[in-house]
Amino acid sequence: MLLGAPGSVRIDSVNVTEPSPARLTPALDSLRGRPLVEDTVRNRMFHAVDEQVSKGFLAARATASLAVAADSATILDMEAGAGQRFSWGAVRDADSTRMDSRVLTRLSGLGHGEPADPARMDEAMRRILSTGYVDQDAPPRPLREPRSALVDMVVHLRDRPSSTIEAAGGWTEGSVSSGYVEMHLVDILGTARDLDFGISQGAAGLQAHAAWKEPWIGPLDLQARVSGDLSEDTLARILEGNLDLAWTSADGSTTILGGLTAAQRVERAPGDTVFGVEDDEWGTRAGLDWSSSPPPAWPISLLSISNLLEAVQVVSDTGNTERVRLQTIVQAFHPVGPFVLHLGANARGIWPLDASAGLSEAETPGGIRGWRGWPEGSPRTPSWAWATLEARLGSSRSGGVEAFFEPGVRALRRPDLSWVASPSWSAGGGAELIFPGWLVELAIAMRDDTPDWTQALLQVRAVNRF
Repeated sequence: MLLGAPGSVRIDSVNVTEPSPARLTPALDSLRGRPLVEDTVRNRMFHAVDEQVSKGFLAARATASLAVAADSATILDMEAGAGQRFSWGAVRDADSTRMDSRVLTRLSGLGHGEPADPARMDEAMRRILSTGYVDQDAPPRPLREPRSALVDMVVHLRDRPSSTIEAAGGWTEGSVSSGYVEMHLVDILGTARDLDFGISQGAAGLQAHAAWKEPWIGPLDLQARVSGDLSEDTLARILEGNLDLAWTSADGSTTILGGLTAAQRVERAPGDTVFGVEDDEWGTRAGLDWSSSPPPAWPISLLSISNLLEAVQVVSDTGNTERVRLQTIVQAFHPVGPFVLHLGANARGIWPLDASAGLSEAETPGGIRGWRGWPEGSPRTPSWAWATLEARLGSSRSGGVEAFFEPGVRALRRPDLSWVASPSWSAGGGAELIFPGWLVELAIAMRDDTPDWTQALLQVRAVNRF
């Protein structure tokens, strides 16, 4: 195409040859009166073709040639065609994962019959990979179903070892050992269903929990989550159940949930030898989780935020009370030279925090589930806040070593049953080793009231990924 100097020649008329219906003609005809500049013509053709491709006309095309009439009028001759319109059919893999086509299609968010826009494949892949169920071996590609106007998105995936069995134990000199076992089963039989359950046994008593995630409710892109928790020791017995509905964003990074919660709580008052009257609890709750990526075994660069708010009514023989609980967890991992800096925060609070907030409202934020310097059986508290400052040296392939300091504050009960803030801290170091399918962690820690290092808390944790 021989074009004049920029701005010196303008297009007098545009002659578009396109089979009926003329889908690209209106957009191409808008070149009339514009400067005869190659970039202008190309950009208009690309825009017109891309617009039709986004509507499912994958074979859309446009070409241009220049003609000069006897009266020196500049005529732009163009040939265009949208071709057949295609729609999305299904998402299927190359027989490399246990997930069947129906599950992949639901996870992708590509609706059957929607325009087959190739630009949506990247978004669909992000949704599939955000589940943590699979890894990607090659970019996706569109493939037409034989003798139809449907296009499938063909993916090349491999199952990720994302299910885990985890066991941990903690020991201090002269105290009873404690530990827990957790199992996290994900994508059961390729259905995108998850199951969690675990049990913890130690000086503090028994704790057990279970949770089930149903990925969809019929045609709705909503998850149903059912969970239950049991905690029992010499001070209190708590039985809780939750039913939540959750929605996950298109890129899989954000989850919003809302649901109902119910509980039975009973505790032994100071000086009593038997448990008191049970309290019944009913309420609602809402949560918001965000993560920059599915958490790996050894995070290098990761940011995650989790918030949970509960508003409940407690029914007891002494009357009804309302209570609000809020918990926030923030984790950040960032590489700094050869090190990985880990900053974290964990806070829980209830309102009102008064004498009516008994031990059944409180938890033990210690041991191998919380502050690493606080063994199981540490004093219960309804409210706390702590920070994690940690430096790691290693890699995501083999693990490494770390040193940490965790300052915090807890609410402790006075003799008059009121609560007072008490500063606390724990510190220590450890190592995490990564083997094929395994993560093994060893940590030693002490807290502000540990007499000496000989009575420090030793913790061992092993996670098998399969």
